[in-house]
Amino acid sequence: MNKKYKKKWVALVIGIGLWVMTGSILWAETENTKTITSQDIRESAENYLINHLDWDPESMDIQINYEASDFKVPAGKLLLDYGRINNPRGVGRISLTLLVKVDQKFIKRLRVNARVGVYQDVVKIVNALQRGNVIRESDIVIERTRTERLIRNTPTALDKVIGQAATRNLQAGNIVKFRDLKKIPTIKRGARVIILARKGSMKITASGTAREDGFKNSIIQVINLETKKTIYAEVINSKTVEVSF
Repeated sequence: MNKKYKKKWVALVIGIGLWVMTGSILWAETENTKTITSQDIRESAENYLINHLDWDPESMDIQINYEASDFKVPAGKLLLDYGRINNPRGVGRISLTLLVKVDQKFIKRLRVNARVGVYQDVVKIVNALQRGNVIRESDIVIERTRTERLIRNTPTALDKVIGQAATRNLQAGNIVKFRDLKKIPTIKRGARVIILARKGSMKITASGTAREDGFKNSIIQVINLETKKTIYAEVINSKTVEVSF
């Protein structure tokens, strides 16, 4: 083999050797590292919030704000360790601290921001009402609304509102709060009532006058018009009270 071809052969062998070595190094680097993507972080943060907030997952709307570059960590047991949430009923902006660990060794610290909204059922006014108006079924509607602030002291069912009086003027679209409502007495003070006493199949009735407002199933003072004595009786309906016998 002449010198010219011998040199080319040697160069070719060296080149193949370097290619094999380079490929081995790249292969080893791939085998010994793991890439953590921004999508991985967003998904893990969302799962953490779902599992640690005191809301029904079906009622939550979670938006994770994290757009940092992907990064590599050593191969091993990966742990994405989020800090505790101080307020598990929290909504709105929530800031999370994430510690990235591999085989219990600290790798890096990240900050992940989230916005949490919840869907709540509220009662809304359909027809404008004046103070003192009795609320009818046609005046209100249940509406599911998204909020990033807790809506407190608010009825979530129509039967908690129907039949009550408005304590202030309510415009169409207003969310009804318990402070906007006032129960209407089943029996008003001064009303004439029938006093009922029962024992088995025997019934005794007498006429009376309510000395105070009363609501269904509440106990009120009533004057027995026959004996002129004050008794305590349970409100049955707008015309009847019942005493134990």
